[in-house]
Amino acid sequence: MNGQKKNYEKYLKSLDVMQEPKVPKAKLDMRGAILFARQHGIPVEKLSKEDKDRFIQYL
Repeated sequence: MNGQKKNYEKYLKSLDVMQEPKVPKAKLDMRGAILFARQHGIPVEKLSKEDKDRFIQYL
């Protein structure tokens, strides 16, 4: 019973420790993407990955 209690306490402590996300911070220039899509006559949702990457700035 004592081992179970220790494991449970360890589990509860591990829930309190929040790790930083490993996702890079980025900013999307949505206005620029919309204008680009309008100029080319395609919907914003159908922009290719390369086109979307033009409007992403990594901070």
